[in-house]
Amino acid sequence: MSAYHKPVLLAECLEALNLAPGRRVVDGTLGGGGHARAIAEKIAPGGILIALDQDADAIAEATKTLADVSDAVSVRLRQTNFAEIAGAVAAEGIAGVDGVLLDLGVSSHQLDTADRGFAFRYVGPLDMRMNRDDSDTPTAADLVNMLPEAQLARIFFEYGEESRSRRIAAEIVTRRRTKPFVTTEDLVDAVRGTMPLRTRAGEIHPATKVFQALRIAVNKELEVLETALRGAASVLAPGGRLVVMSYHSLEDRIVKNIFAELSGKRVETDLPDPTPRAEPILTVLTKKPVAPTDTETRANPRARSAKLRVAERRG
Repeated sequence: MSAYHKPVLLAECLEALNLAPGRRVVDGTLGGGGHARAIAEKIAPGGILIALDQDADAIAEATKTLADVSDAVSVRLRQTNFAEIAGAVAAEGIAGVDGVLLDLGVSSHQLDTADRGFAFRYVGPLDMRMNRDDSDTPTAADLVNMLPEAQLARIFFEYGEESRSRRIAAEIVTRRRTKPFVTTEDLVDAVRGTMPLRTRAGEIHPATKVFQALRIAVNKELEVLETALRGAASVLAPGGRLVVMSYHSLEDRIVKNIFAELSGKRVETDLPDPTPRAEPILTVLTKKPVAPTDTETRANPRARSAKLRVAERRG
């Protein structure tokens, strides 16, 4: 198995997808291909695997990971955002698929590669773009150096659930007047400048929520996720399964609400329901999300916050 990204909840994903030889499956978040390879082995012979990732590094790594299964399975790799899942399936000439897997968030490879700028542990450029080939997408440094203080505070509060959002935004604006933010270290230092000298043992790193918030903002992750979920549901054949893994409460809330909406249930909201509910197209199979076992989290600490939800396309 590739060390690029250790697949999370692998056995649970495979069971939830209800795989069999000849099935057609989409891995919408390919990464290094760990889940994709296991899926390919289950749908061989004769299956079709459509695998998407916007990150060129992931496509290159997965090409190697999947090389020796391509004789038994038709593997079709596409460098594209998973929001384009409906178009990708249509482009392959497939009317409906039997399963879709979405493993949200950032891969271990992206976190551990300093020049991607995703992690506060490493010194690197403050980038955070999932697709570095897209020059039109502003980097995290662009946002930190250009956005008004109030907008930065909102990003940190809404996307990072950071209670010190205003204080951190003010510190950033003060510092950028004399020196622009260039590296991850610049941002970590600014966040630390707003914190007490001592933090309690066991607390998360003070920059954790700020980095999460900026990553979500740079890649428009929450907006893209909603589009991807609707697209994934639309390409399922009757009986097809949609399996989604999320890693923080913002993602999980969107998954839960879209599943509820598409299954005809009332969505969690403080607002009145002004429109009639659409005809349900999904049946939710997980009353509560599936979580990793203690054994898995000990072996792979990055799995600890994972939540898996499953829905099935109605006939």
